[in-house]
Amino acid sequence: MNEVRRRVAIITGAARGIGKAAFSRLRTEGVTVVGTDLHPDPEDQENQEESASKNLDISLIHDVSDESSWVKVVDVTLEKYGQIDILVNNAGIGTLPDIEEENESGWEKMLSVNAKSIWLGMKTVVPSMKSRQSGAIVNVSSIFGVSGGFGKSASYHASKGAVSAIARNAAVRYAADNIRINAVSPGFVNVSREEKTIREAGDKMSEEILFRTPMGRWGDASEVASVISFLAGPESSYITGVELFVDGGWMAV
Repeated sequence: MNEVRRRVAIITGAARGIGKAAFSRLRTEGVTVVGTDLHPDPEDQENQEESASKNLDISLIHDVSDESSWVKVVDVTLEKYGQIDILVNNAGIGTLPDIEEENESGWEKMLSVNAKSIWLGMKTVVPSMKSRQSGAIVNVSSIFGVSGGFGKSASYHASKGAVSAIARNAAVRYAADNIRINAVSPGFVNVSREEKTIREAGDKMSEEILFRTPMGRWGDASEVASVISFLAGPESSYITGVELFVDGGWMAV
């Protein structure tokens, strides 16, 4: 248990959804967590000063698509805790336009927030992990990085495909440094962002999601967080370069 308590994690997109669930899950396992988000939870912000004074978990404002913002987050974490053992690249966005409906700025924003951010996160955190010859990185991708889905949002599919690809590539590159890099690809999960997007798409898509998911239900963010915790922890010490689907059987069909 003492070994677990010494671990320090950075989780992006930690204010809500899967990121918030992962934040809570790792905390219960004794991990010190630095949660970052472009729009932090107001409650987390209110507690930040008290937490900092007690050397507990902290929340930071963070634009994952900006390299200088990454440098600041890593510097603050290393200054306060002296190490980074875990990085969970979770922050992301999603919309559902058709190819001919999406404009160039929308495409570039999607790729920047969902894919460029993964590269920036690893680029900034890996040097510290290499110096300690230890680390675990979990990149949150999506079933739509592999599946054609509903034929919508090509930019989202492209961005998540990149997340999975860079995880495999980096896993090979840094295995000799004892840095494990894996991807978690959720299916449809009960989080506000996905629910809002699906609601806007109409009841037909909601019905099709349940029909095409063998387990016949949406997932819960805590179920994805459990897999993130597994891949970030010592129980998966001989696992790197994999992509685990948490999708109720969607990819099995």
